[in-house]
Amino acid sequence: MVSKFGHCLNDLIFRWQAGSLGAEIAVVVSNHEDLRGMAEAAGLPFIHVPVTPGTKPEAEARLLELVAEYDADLVVLARYMQVLSNDLCTSLRGRAINIHHSFLPGFKGAKPYHQPTTAA
Repeated sequence: MVSKFGHCLNDLIFRWQAGSLGAEIAVVVSNHEDLRGMAEAAGLPFIHVPVTPGTKPEAEARLLELVAEYDADLVVLARYMQVLSNDLCTSLRGRAINIHHSFLPGFKGAKPYHQPTTAA
């Protein structure tokens, strides 16, 4: 799962194409259309599942449908910039990882990249 910025997806695709990923990429799911071209250029199906506060339960249900439809063993959050609900985390327990680097626990919340440069 991805959002708007492609560095994590690009790295996964590069490693997959080079044969060093050790896994297959079944599908790319995103809450934005921004990375459709990158996924499709690599020959991967791209599915847009928009998420708003009002549609989050339906979007997460759709994600679980896609996990089943594509028989995915693992869900990779590759800079997916949504907080998953407790229910979705429970459903994906042991089958999801977040590969987006972070500065946790030192810099939490909004603008974590901005915080180190403004911390006094």
